[in-house]
Amino acid sequence: MDRALKGSKDLENLLEIKEEATDEEKTPTETETRVADEQEVSLTELFGSIEKDTTTEDTTEVLVDRNLFEEQPFSSLLRQIGNDLGVPEQNIRAVNKIMEIQDIQDILKGDEGRFSMSKEKETWTLPEGDSEFFYRMYHLEAEAGLTGGVIEEALATLYNGQPIVTLSMNSEGAKTWSRMTGANVGRRLAILLDGNVHMAPVIRTKITDGQTQVEGFANINEAKDIAIVLRAGALPAPVDIIEERTVGPSLGQDSIDQGTRSIIIGLVLVLVFMVFYYKGAGLIASFGLLWNLILVLAILAMLKATLTLPGIAGLILTVGMAIDANVIIFERIREELDKGKTPRSAIDSGYSRAITTIIDANVTTILASLVLMQFGTGPIRGFAVVLFWGIATSMFTAIFTTRTIFNLIAAKQNLKALSI
Repeated sequence: MDRALKGSKDLENLLEIKEEATDEEKTPTETETRVADEQEVSLTELFGSIEKDTTTEDTTEVLVDRNLFEEQPFSSLLRQIGNDLGVPEQNIRAVNKIMEIQDIQDILKGDEGRFSMSKEKETWTLPEGDSEFFYRMYHLEAEAGLTGGVIEEALATLYNGQPIVTLSMNSEGAKTWSRMTGANVGRRLAILLDGNVHMAPVIRTKITDGQTQVEGFANINEAKDIAIVLRAGALPAPVDIIEERTVGPSLGQDSIDQGTRSIIIGLVLVLVFMVFYYKGAGLIASFGLLWNLILVLAILAMLKATLTLPGIAGLILTVGMAIDANVIIFERIREELDKGKTPRSAIDSGYSRAITTIIDANVTTILASLVLMQFGTGPIRGFAVVLFWGIATSMFTAIFTTRTIFNLIAAKQNLKALSI
């Protein structure tokens, strides 16, 4: 590349134009000072500045040593990043312009390859201690060895606490993949979408069955992004954007508001029924229910979970399941009172008789929620998480919280009758 550029008329013309323009603008004194000092060439004047966005432009002048640039016009723009080559962010425009020079285009066509940069920029610490942004540069084969059409599944998951992406391929892809990986052990494999390199992992061993594990992700979100890229590559045809619209959050917010309203209405109706039907005991059950909801929301906040519509449905179901446990307990207590037992004895017997039924009913629901969490995706998993913790906390409040309140009341007062 450097050898071809040194003899390129296009680059020579750029340098001559820059030299003439600079000399015309300088006074004799300034010209002598420029020659005396270490000569530098401005990439900004040669190739233009980097466009940061659609409205602003980076006007910082990018300088490189003139002698080094004339000797190595391409290599002087790059950085050695470990075993890879990187292009500093401020040199991106210059590198792209060099790639457009006809002599370089002819070399790349003859080499049957092409250069491509990573989609995301990274940070690199320079020897002097400063840091700069850069993009990795890869020399790729002209044709892709495999396309996304052979991928049957791409999932992001955790393995030994580290994020990975697991791939499975069809029989045709597995055969090609076995040949590719066997011939390129120790080399990088680029994953591209729309011409951008999203990742370039190292092939560690020959893979014969098409079952592949991709490692080296910073976090699970990065792994999910690569899984999406791989699944997108499996589309049977390219997707062209015909129309793009931005929809405001009013529709989704309306659904959230309706879901929240339904929880409040359902909760109020349940509390009124419990107080009306079970009197004083209903007040204790109402306190336990409110405490149950507080615990569920606290756990969700600790998990940094987002409450979606399926999650709201899980909360509504939790309200019903929590009250169901109290109803079973109170009916058992009523049966014991009808047998002539004292309030304290009726409370103990009622909880003892009801606890087995409550545990059996709730454990089956918990098992169902665990299955949904394991095999469900998206909204289904959100519903399962809320339901799991809702049932778990409802068992705690029904069996322990309300019983503690009953025991405190019975211990402080000589109860002769129970409001239930």
